[in-house]
Amino acid sequence: MLEDLVIYTPMYVTLFWAIVLLITKRENNRAKFFLGIFMVAAFLLYLSHAHFFKKITSNFYYFDAVYMLASLSVYPLYYWYIRLLTIETTYKRSNLLLLLPGTVLAGITIVIYLLMNDYERQGYVSVFLFKEEALTQPTTLMKLQHAVYFLSRIVFIIQVLVFLFYGRKLIIIHQKNIANFYSNLENRSILWVKYMLYSIVVTSFVSILANMLGRSFFLDLPVVLFFPSMVFSVLLFFIGFQGYMQNHTVYDLELDVLQSTNVATKKTNTDRLKEKLIDLFVREEVFKNPDLKIIQVSEMLNTNRTYISKLINTEFSCTFSEFVNRYRVEEAKRLLCEEKSKNYSLDYISEKSGFGSMVNFMRVFREIEGKTPGHFRETASKNTSPK
Repeated sequence: MLEDLVIYTPMYVTLFWAIVLLITKRENNRAKFFLGIFMVAAFLLYLSHAHFFKKITSNFYYFDAVYMLASLSVYPLYYWYIRLLTIETTYKRSNLLLLLPGTVLAGITIVIYLLMNDYERQGYVSVFLFKEEALTQPTTLMKLQHAVYFLSRIVFIIQVLVFLFYGRKLIIIHQKNIANFYSNLENRSILWVKYMLYSIVVTSFVSILANMLGRSFFLDLPVVLFFPSMVFSVLLFFIGFQGYMQNHTVYDLELDVLQSTNVATKKTNTDRLKEKLIDLFVREEVFKNPDLKIIQVSEMLNTNRTYISKLINTEFSCTFSEFVNRYRVEEAKRLLCEEKSKNYSLDYISEKSGFGSMVNFMRVFREIEGKTPGHFRETASKNTSPK
């Protein structure tokens, strides 16, 4: 029972999300559909794992080639998915080169198996893959096939490290881009960006560890196999769920930028622009617009959004989103400190301060003040009450 749970759970998780993501209406969210392709590759990987751990040795060499291709394709496909979220609005054929190592090594594996006779195939599977018996004299083709497998594991480790580095870089850049354009980041990826980054780190660490130990290490140890199996199942489910819920990509960001009114570039004194910006937020209270964008601010100040973004980044050492949220939090604090504050619901304060939702209000307030709005109100009430 435990063995079947360990072996089949990752396979069922990836198959579920592959079907859901591939049949979901794509519209302009190519990343969501492509995540379905990633899940197909992951399903094939765990399907080959299932044949391996169930010790189905007959004709296993077919699944050995599938394992080779799938294991060397999941991380390139994952990285391709991240590119579609962060920098690419269309499928680029050049990205197919990312799949070249897996395709070539899987092809070589198939060719070597075809050149082997039945004795060599069965001997290789039993000796080199399942570690069931020892041969006094392995043939040249068997040694060559083992060398290809060993090479594939080295390539896999390199892939994990390389795509972790570049994937993380793309995510951080994208996070900064949306934070410098939108004031409200809810439903625009700020949470999944963080979670995606963490999942890449955890998944990569477990992948490298399992890869170094080798599949044969877990053959007769279902309890030990339980850990990596459950880790992958949870992370893959989480990635699938986040990908399904994710509807805002770089495509939407670029569309918002293009549809915005183009303001002619106008040189403005930095100090003067800073004064006008502060005046706009203090007097006009534009931060109360829950969906305020930097392009709207630049239009109000009759300047270019690049100037505003650079000004906020350098003079205030923060992103546009952080800049706006500081004013929203100050407004929320003012409302929370009023004597009739007890009659205000937190939903009311959230709305009046310009936050898009209660969830966003709670998260941002706690990040800036280090406490919840409710706790802040209690503290403020104690400090102002007569002794």
